[in-house]
Amino acid sequence: MLPLASTAAGELSAAALQVLATVPGWWARRASEAGVSAQELSAAVAVEAPICPAVLEAVPPRRDLLDVGPAALGEAYVQALDPAVRTAGGRHYTPLPLAEVLWDQTVTALGSEPVGLVLDPACGAGALLVPAIRNFVARNTRTQPELVLASLPTAIAGRDLDPSAVWLANVVLAAEVLEVWAAVPSERRRPIPALCAAGDGLVAQEPAAQVVVMNPPYGRVRLDQAARLRHARSLYGHANIYALFMAAALDQVVAGGVVSALVPAGWLGGAYFQRLRAVLGETAPLQRLSFVSDRAGVFATGVLQETVVASFRAGAPARGIECQAISVGVEGVHTEHIGVGERPASCDQPWLLPRSSEDSPLVRAAAAMPDRLADHGWTVSTGPLVWNRMRDRLSRRPHKGSVKVLWAADMDGGVLRRHRRRDEHRYLQLRTERERGVFVLDRPAVLIQRTTSPEQPRRLVAGALDAEALAAWGGEVVVENHVNVLTCCDPSSALSTRLLVRLLDSQVLDRLYRCVTGSVAVSAYELGALPLPDAEVLASWAGLDDDALDDAIADAYGQKA
Repeated sequence: MLPLASTAAGELSAAALQVLATVPGWWARRASEAGVSAQELSAAVAVEAPICPAVLEAVPPRRDLLDVGPAALGEAYVQALDPAVRTAGGRHYTPLPLAEVLWDQTVTALGSEPVGLVLDPACGAGALLVPAIRNFVARNTRTQPELVLASLPTAIAGRDLDPSAVWLANVVLAAEVLEVWAAVPSERRRPIPALCAAGDGLVAQEPAAQVVVMNPPYGRVRLDQAARLRHARSLYGHANIYALFMAAALDQVVAGGVVSALVPAGWLGGAYFQRLRAVLGETAPLQRLSFVSDRAGVFATGVLQETVVASFRAGAPARGIECQAISVGVEGVHTEHIGVGERPASCDQPWLLPRSSEDSPLVRAAAAMPDRLADHGWTVSTGPLVWNRMRDRLSRRPHKGSVKVLWAADMDGGVLRRHRRRDEHRYLQLRTERERGVFVLDRPAVLIQRTTSPEQPRRLVAGALDAEALAAWGGEVVVENHVNVLTCCDPSSALSTRLLVRLLDSQVLDRLYRCVTGSVAVSAYELGALPLPDAEVLASWAGLDDDALDDAIADAYGQKA
């Protein structure tokens, strides 16, 4: 099962009920602006509120929302939900400027304005469908109003598991056609059709859409066996709700149609998304990608991940990916063209795409490099100690069988220093040789912090646990799982510890890593995917001093001074 529970009246906070209680008054204002005499909402729109009218009538409405736009009304609703309910559903409603960006990008990817069905399978309060319905109305200004209204269900559709949000979406979309409805003689008026319905957007329905637009829920989800089998082609390891929606959209769009999604950027590089990348690459190549900057000022509910607007076209030939950066401010949306990115030869691998125009030469140079860490004899793993699982064996002082623990906090800017805050749990007691084989690191390595913060200037924070440093720590350590451990099994490797640390410490590799992933976590999988020079180039660097080596690294990655 998917934990995408609907929001029943009993789960709604008092603040959320206030937003819903405002809807009839909000509708009356829109009706008045359209020149329609005040109409009961239930009589004008073919949808009933999911909450007893008496309940809403007993709740004071929010006067500050009576004149807001449709996106602001939906945003107010999701902000008013209890945080636990909002988090459980992974809800982040879409600001109207981003909805318009997504729509414009969709039309560009399609090559024309859509004439078929536009579907949002996770519609929330309908913000992503507002540009679509406005476009539909504008295209049909010469069509008889009654025909326009009758054809709406074949043009616009939405689904969501939250019945209150669906009600909001239907009211918001109905308000967009009030002027058309007003043009119908009053004796022939019928309720404006409901375009959104409560339902599971992961289940394909007929007819298929020409365009799918969505800002699906975000968050890791636990699947039962039946759900895992149903989504098996795009699943690898942990499942994320938004990735399930991306894959499911491919079954809900016609050949030649477009899927556009506002989603975190983690699917571009993460290990758990490798099958999703393969499915997308094979069936619906990525056409356009927009990186959303300054998310703190865009999403009122808070989205920490790097976020993208991605547009795919079903059955289209693979081609270069048009990349751009977008930012939303008080003056509107600013767009910056970045350049053209290329998919890897094997689509399941991380997709190396420029995040800014300055990244394009870097990405081009890196894409031509043949080697990865494994090609030079290096392996990447995660520190094996999950400390809270062995809490009872950690101590301030050593006991029989104890080994020093090296914590992420001991990596001070890449320099290994024993952090006093971790001395309370400095030693781990190991009881068997098998445990020693699993936990003990007794040979030189390169260490990299696994967790960083969005504001941190570097993603890659590396330190050398060379022979000298290892001896200073007692000749052996246990590394906790917030640290990546890189070790070399090839003594003749051209990629020495010194060269590797210098590479990882360079601004070039740090920037390159950001072009592989949008996550603030530094994963072993993505480290292993970083493009590296071949052995001949690395061998030519062996005798260079630090300054010359830095210049050589920059030059190899297309970053000439």
